[in-house]
Amino acid sequence: MDAKNGTVYQVNEKSTKENMPCAENDGYDVRCGYGSCKPEVLQKCNNSKLLLALLCMFSLSQGFVINGLNNVNTQSIERRFHLPSSRSGLISSSYDFGAAIFGVFISFMASGRYKARWVAGATFVMGLGSLTMALPHFTTGLYDWGQESATKTCNLGSNMTEDALCVKTDLRDYLGVLMFGMILHGIGGCIMYTVGVGLIDDSVSEVRSPLYLGIFYGFAALGPGLGYIVGGQLLNIYVDFDKLDASTINLKTDDPRWVGAWWLGFFITMSIFWSLTIPFSLFGAEMPSAQKIRESRISQMHKGDVDSSHGHGTNKRLPIKMFPKVTCALIRNAPFVFTMLAGASEGILTSGFATFVPKYIQNRFGVSSGSAAFYTGAAAVPGAAGGMFFGGFICNRMKLKVRGMFRFAIITCILTVLAVNILWISCDQVKMAGVNEAYESGGKKDDIISSCNEGCACTTRYYDPVCSSNNVQYFSACHAGCQNMTTNSDGDEVYSNCTCLSNVTMAATSGTCDSGCGLLYLFLVLFFVVIFLTFLPSTPSDAATLRCIHEDHRTFSMGLKWLFIRLLGTVPGPVIFGAVTDTACLVWQDECGEPSSCWIYDNDVVSRNYFLIAMAAKGLSILFFTLAYCLYKPPDESQTEVHTRESQKRQMAFINGSFRDSEFEHSVQTVDNAQNSANNEKTTDL
Repeated sequence: MDAKNGTVYQVNEKSTKENMPCAENDGYDVRCGYGSCKPEVLQKCNNSKLLLALLCMFSLSQGFVINGLNNVNTQSIERRFHLPSSRSGLISSSYDFGAAIFGVFISFMASGRYKARWVAGATFVMGLGSLTMALPHFTTGLYDWGQESATKTCNLGSNMTEDALCVKTDLRDYLGVLMFGMILHGIGGCIMYTVGVGLIDDSVSEVRSPLYLGIFYGFAALGPGLGYIVGGQLLNIYVDFDKLDASTINLKTDDPRWVGAWWLGFFITMSIFWSLTIPFSLFGAEMPSAQKIRESRISQMHKGDVDSSHGHGTNKRLPIKMFPKVTCALIRNAPFVFTMLAGASEGILTSGFATFVPKYIQNRFGVSSGSAAFYTGAAAVPGAAGGMFFGGFICNRMKLKVRGMFRFAIITCILTVLAVNILWISCDQVKMAGVNEAYESGGKKDDIISSCNEGCACTTRYYDPVCSSNNVQYFSACHAGCQNMTTNSDGDEVYSNCTCLSNVTMAATSGTCDSGCGLLYLFLVLFFVVIFLTFLPSTPSDAATLRCIHEDHRTFSMGLKWLFIRLLGTVPGPVIFGAVTDTACLVWQDECGEPSSCWIYDNDVVSRNYFLIAMAAKGLSILFFTLAYCLYKPPDESQTEVHTRESQKRQMAFINGSFRDSEFEHSVQTVDNAQNSANNEKTTDL
């Protein structure tokens, strides 16, 4: 009701009258605009549907840059800045580190009104982070892929030593710049996933909240998929195309030394983030319907967390002195804690795989970095987005309560344990002389320098593979002992007079040997299933978390939850995966006697390590979700009967489109009638 003119406004989720002449909730202005400039045309946009659309665009862009572009660029950044996987994993971990450190405090400070303006600040910081990530490209020289190398062929009798070929660079120092850019992304991202989620939950009814969250997380999952696809296409563009004529580069996209335009996508996301800053900053203290939605909700708090002094949620910012008290209350909430720990174990798995899956496909199935990114995105788009959306849809359709959501998460985790066996699908590794195969002319199986090439002054600084007619691959023509080079009609380099081949009259052709494996598409189909099942419980677990705590603590609880998920899960996840990936390295890139990035991996060892991590993480998730399910206790009927009966009446009025201030002046007998009607539409608690 408008206190100025007595007009009664109908607040309905389906058709809200957003063009109110004025709207204030408890003295807070909820109209769109700045200061006194709040034209009526803007009030038509002041609704939860447009808010959801903007948040979906934000989540799409965030997923695009963090879990899409960043992961696609992993191997290119390792090549460009001479980084091992254990250090490149720090870039992804920096996002979660920044989000963890700042997220819990931001979520506490933003626990009241004006959440949309916090989100506006998040978009600005995200744009600044994207700009920072792209800057190293403009402050470094041209990419050195060995175009000036004098050791492409074997130089018998050469007095050149490894020290003479040594060229030290400071490219590794740019790791700090890339990490700082990801920290800025982390600050913005944590606001989206804590304040943004709380803003959605504040703005819609509890019946529709899982569906809205499912749509929101669905777009968040679409982002990485688009990032894989678009980022993969950008990697087909040469990294220095803006500094020289790329047509003069004698390098193919499937060459191990190829580095694509990893930096270009960051300028795209910078523009998108900054274009969202103004729309978010226009929103008022909260949605016009937020106060009525709070009054219509039914409490499902964990029994041990009921605080009768609060009553209905107020959506007011918690005072600083309440920080320790609220934190302790949340830590004592067993369902919340175990859901948080389950999220941490899931975070190890999802963050690690997201960072290294494109690289895994590239090395496991012998495809280019751009193709690996495209294939990953093709499976990730429908899998992750579909999993998140259908998780929320199922909860909404079956009207699951907290216990039902926990049981749903347990079942999907068990199914995922069975699905991760796809990691054993693989192609036979190409025969590599001196790596996993002895030289044709003799020598050790695992010694890349043999008697046939020890006088050739070969180096592992540049990986330029050649394939013999016996389908044996060599690290380079130098390592094959080839002394002569010609070019055939197809433009391929052909090497002859090779001392390491079984017959010196045989030739070797530039490029890798064909593995002849056709299992890639089977892997991708099953990979889609794994992604779908992995993300299916995401929305239900978040909805369960929001339901088992007090309404005034929800925004802060999301910040505390993500603090532990990041510190225990997504921060160490990429580092763990990077470390176990490095243990499978067979040939390192040499930089003045020190290993930098890895050229060749033992793919079977990588698959085994990833499988063991996946089984351990999923086992912990099942354990923690089971404990949350067993320890959750709904509020006592005797303690919440009056509140529940009144709230159900309000919720029914809200859903039916007849929610008016005057309805809350009815007598207790009217509330009883509403209770009887609600009993005919009981929700299902599986």
